[in-house]
Amino acid sequence: MESEFRLVEKTFRDKGAQTWLIEHTPFDVQKTSKCLKPDARLQLFVENADLYREVTPSQQFRAALRIKPPKGTLQLEGFDVHRHWFANRIAGTAQLKGGIQFIPTPASWSPLIWMEQLRLHIANWIIDTLQGHPEQALVLAMVVGDQGLISPEDRDMFNTTGIAHLVAISGLHITLFAMLAGKLASNLWRRSSSLCLRVPATLAGSLFGLLFAILYGLVAGWGVPAQRTVFMLFALCVGQLRGGLQSSWDTFFLALFLTLAFDSWAVLDAGFMLSFGAVATLIFVTQGHVYFIKPRHEFVANAIKAQYAVTVGLILPCAILFNQQSLVSPVANALSIPWMSFVSTPLALLGGLFQHTWAIQLAADSLQVQRKWLGVLNELSWAALPVHNQPLWINTVVALGCLVLLLPPGLVSRWIGLALVAMLAWPAPRPAENDFWMTLMDVGQGTAIAIQTHRHLLIYDAGPAFNDRSNSARRVLLPWLAAHGYKKPDVFMLSHDDADHSGGAPLMLLKAPPVTFISSVVSTHPLNQQARLQKSKVHDCHHMTGWIWDGVRFDPIPINADQHAPSKLLAKNNQSCVLKISTATHSVLLTGDIEAISEMQLLTTHGAHLLQSRVLVAPHHGSKTSSTEPFLEAVQPEIALIQAGWQNQFGHPHLQVITRFNSMDIDVYNTAQNGAMKWHFQYKEATPSVTLAAETRRRYWHTHENSAKAP
Repeated sequence: MESEFRLVEKTFRDKGAQTWLIEHTPFDVQKTSKCLKPDARLQLFVENADLYREVTPSQQFRAALRIKPPKGTLQLEGFDVHRHWFANRIAGTAQLKGGIQFIPTPASWSPLIWMEQLRLHIANWIIDTLQGHPEQALVLAMVVGDQGLISPEDRDMFNTTGIAHLVAISGLHITLFAMLAGKLASNLWRRSSSLCLRVPATLAGSLFGLLFAILYGLVAGWGVPAQRTVFMLFALCVGQLRGGLQSSWDTFFLALFLTLAFDSWAVLDAGFMLSFGAVATLIFVTQGHVYFIKPRHEFVANAIKAQYAVTVGLILPCAILFNQQSLVSPVANALSIPWMSFVSTPLALLGGLFQHTWAIQLAADSLQVQRKWLGVLNELSWAALPVHNQPLWINTVVALGCLVLLLPPGLVSRWIGLALVAMLAWPAPRPAENDFWMTLMDVGQGTAIAIQTHRHLLIYDAGPAFNDRSNSARRVLLPWLAAHGYKKPDVFMLSHDDADHSGGAPLMLLKAPPVTFISSVVSTHPLNQQARLQKSKVHDCHHMTGWIWDGVRFDPIPINADQHAPSKLLAKNNQSCVLKISTATHSVLLTGDIEAISEMQLLTTHGAHLLQSRVLVAPHHGSKTSSTEPFLEAVQPEIALIQAGWQNQFGHPHLQVITRFNSMDIDVYNTAQNGAMKWHFQYKEATPSVTLAAETRRRYWHTHENSAKAP
């Protein structure tokens, strides 16, 4: 559609790209398209953003956009992007279909728009000044709160070492600088007796510090940690105005109320739980007392006590949100908090706000120094303890154990608390002997499947990877392994080397090298070479015999390609690894992207008996070139499973194929509508059961997906 829009904010991405938050502002509301209401917000991805550098917040423009509803992938656990879109009032995603036509925009008198323009000006200056510096992304995040340039590898390092809370704008930094600004203002205020008679110097200093915190928070993007800190400082000022003693819990709950009143959807942000959880833990441990003067040894002791309290208090949130607990976090924070608070952040703010090149350069160099000890800690094999998903009763027991560890000594034995927290190591659920579970992950237009038996795991394909950030292995497969308590699969089978199947394979082989790597690619292929470097056994799926795991049989079914056959038979799709998984009760056929010619080759070579299966993962995502009638009659599936992207450009699954399935009374399940699917094949149950992400994780922010239910 073509219409008028207003830029709200920009965030930076790799290779000169940006993500814009824009608002629909049509001149003629009566003639505007019905698909997008006025004031609706869109997330616009701009590849060559340098062409539109002069576009600043509040600037209006006219453009033709290709708009999609905010429909993303949905897994059975983990991050829900739909919740993020809903909380940020994003009505859809968009791409430019052409250029931008600028519309003369009168100067705005809104302080919030001025602040957003200042943020963009500072961000552009930092990008230009630190061009090519390895810490450019981190400095940008520290000054204006834009984390878009931080690499996935750096994010992993920050999470492993437990300093992710320091990467963007930290409440600790805002509090520190508010206190320093307030102290300076208070000292200056005391020099005027007339001013002190009107407003006490301590109150004036607190108010000035609060003003500084507000400005800092706005420049930083007004995230949840910034909101929490500003509102807590405001609550302290309210306490000073009221006079008398004020409970720390009063301050906490007033800040909590103001945060939710300002942004009621902040509660959906992971930062909300971590930020308020850490502060609540500290208040609980200290009982809300504030000591202004402490001997040196008490200061050190209380710093250690605070770190212990926060670490214990966040064990459960970190386990639920990140599936790990950093063991090096106390050391990393002991080194990084003072370094970033007193060296890196002051220099970054001085350089960013006042555009001093020397200061911003020193800030970046100081972060390079920090990277040295973070790198050493990150390389330790025991740096982070993986924690898989646990049921509610385990999490409740662990929460009770954390409470025991935070209670004053002598009330309950700390050993009891440790024993309760150790329940996080409760084994993850596994299929029984002779049973297997199959999870079809939602990776959009692509394939990624996990097969679990009692003691083994097979991964079939690794989904697409458009770039380092949008990599199915990083976003879906590796988190799935962590959530289910696996370090690596026993077998990683790659059906064929197509981007939507093999895109995540290199990262998968690097981060979770399998015991055995099976594929249809040639022996000299880079993936086979990488697997050998990782000490994995390498096999060709077309020259393998079957094997049995825990009473479940796995049979690779070779496609015997004749060298004199048509070239289409030798294409990558038609060389896909075909795998049959079976027990005495159930059978599943995985087919990759085989097409009609390979289907006939399988029938001719192996006959219908070997192919017959109760569940068929539809060949080639339901393409019209596959799932031929003779093939379906040979397989005789009761259920067909399709992994396809919603509204994908290929039109998968094709209507002819869906009609063919329906005419043969085959039940069809598609990840485009159902999200991820977990099928339970139990030896003693005649019918498999299924858990659908679209049902188990359905919330009111998914209601826009109703239009996606058509085949």
